[in-house]
This record gives sequence, structure tokens and C-alpha cells, in this order.
Amino acid sequence: MAEVDVSVCVLTYWPDYEKLFITLTSIIRQQGCSYEIIIADDGTPDFQQDMIEVWMAAHGASDYYIVRSMENRGTVRNAWNAYAVAHGRYVKAISPGDFLYNDTALAGMLRFMEQEGYRIAFGRSCYYSRNGAQVCIHDGMNPYQLRPYLERNAAAIKEAYLVCHDYANGASFMGERELVTTYTKLICGRVAYTEDAAYILMVSDDIPLGFWNQNFIWYESGTGISNVASPVWRERVKADNRATFALIAERRSDLSDLCRWYLEEQSREDSPYTQMRWAYYEEVAQMIQTETFLQDVDEGELKKLLEAGNAVGNGE
Repeated sequence: MAEVDVSVCVLTYWPDYEKLFITLTSIIRQQGCSYEIIIADDGTPDFQQDMIEVWMAAHGASDYYIVRSMENRGTVRNAWNAYAVAHGRYVKAISPGDFLYNDTALAGMLRFMEQEGYRIAFGRSCYYSRNGAQVCIHDGMNPYQLRPYLERNAAAIKEAYLVCHDYANGASFMGERELVTTYTKLICGRVAYTEDAAYILMVSDDIPLGFWNQNFIWYESGTGISNVASPVWRERVKADNRATFALIAERRSDLSDLCRWYLEEQSREDSPYTQMRWAYYEEVAQMIQTETFLQDVDEGELKKLLEAGNAVGNGE
């Protein structure tokens, strides 16, 4: 198959099929660039592949692959399975319940990355939740602080990531396929569930991280690994973070002090890294009180997608 601009990789495990079809709707509406869809499922019992194929045919979508694992192996391995069959110059991972912001979101991010020369970048994520027919837009985003990215301050970005752990929302990323595949392979077998740990490694290796200052995705607030309140999942995420910094320590001797602090000494109040983090989040607390993360958010774009999902649910 010929190379396309973007491989949109939809990562699933026990998916809510209504949400999955809305996510797919947000993809097939994209204009201004070429794309393929890869649905990678991480061992869901009774995965409804036939239903997905019928939906794709009904919507005229032919450039897609479905990749299935016979057992649950974790999000990182599932992402790797998707990237391994991708043909796009870039890959963009997304999960059911998260949607591309509007019909030109992919093309906008693509043009930004091409024009600015970024190999990895993230855009704005618009947080939402819904309760039945009621939709709520939330004033939130990750990372909290955007100034380092707006100023293109590489040192401040590295500090925000590696010391303060103020990560960009994983769903808001797009990256060069070969680069993302290489770094995902590095974390496979070490990190199980946080596939965006690959981007932490890239930042540690001084690969510039771009910020497209436009709305890129709708992000379902209160779901996903990073939002789950379960102590079991919190421990899994913590274990993934520790594995990520252990891997950085192995690869970057110049960051050994920082990694040792993260892995062993975070409770030390006299550590400059601890004090750096405190100062950072004191500023974040002030920002939350006085500033908004919302920028030109059009709730109508979200409602269009949700209405399409209702049509799916009604069998239309």
C-alpha cells in the first residue's frame, strides 16, 4: 500500500462500541490530508470485528486494518502492534470516547509539523463529559503550563517533563511513524500501560516537542488510565513511570542524578529538584485560579459527533 499522510491508530480493549463509532466518525470526516485507520484491539473477548467491518462498509471507509491480539498484553504492546502495520508518515493514537476536534484537525496538525519541522507535537485537548444527553465542557488541559512551549524554551520543556511531570495529554500527540515506532519498541517489555512514555524518552533525548496552539481533540474527562481512581491502576501507572525513569537512567548518564532523585529521593525536601517542582506547581495553582484553558471551543463540533453516535445507536 502507498504511504499516506497519517495512520490514525484506534487502540481498544473492551470498547464501548457507541463511543468507538463516534471516534471513527471523527476520523472519516477528516479533510485536507490522506489517512488510514488502524483499529488495534488488546485481546477483548468476543470483539465485534464483524460489526465494525459492516460499519466501515456502510460509511465507505476502505483504507483500514483491524489488528487483534489473542490475549491482553497492555496498551504499549497494543500500540506497537498498530504502528507495526502502519503506512503513514505520521501516526496518531486515539481511544474510543476521544475524538478529533473538527474535520480539519489532522490536516492542521500535519501542516504545522511540516512547516515548523517538528517530528513530534501535541495540540490542545478539549475536556468534556456527558451524562445521558447532557454534555459538559471542562476547563482543563494537560500540560498545565503552556508557556515553555509557546516560548519554544527547550530547557524549560525538559524541566517540565522530567522534573515536574507536567505531561501533555497522550491523546493529543502526533509523531513521525518511524520515530514513534522506534521509541515504542524501546519501552515494550518495560512499560505496560502508558504508551506516551515513549514521548518522555524523546524529551530526555532532546528531541524537540512542538505545540500546535489549536484545538486538536475532544478528550473524555474522567476515563482512561490516567483518570481511573482504582488503587490497582494507580500502582500500575506508578510502576510504568518508575520503569520509564529507570530506562532513562540506563540510556542517559547525564540524567542519572535526576533519575535517582525520582526513583529514590523525592521525599527529600532539600533537593533542588523537589524545590523546583514545588515552585512549578505553586505557579500552576495560581494559574488555575486566574486563567482559562479554553480557547475558541465550539461545543457544536462535539454535538455533531455525538448526534452521529445517537444515529448509530438507533440503527441508522
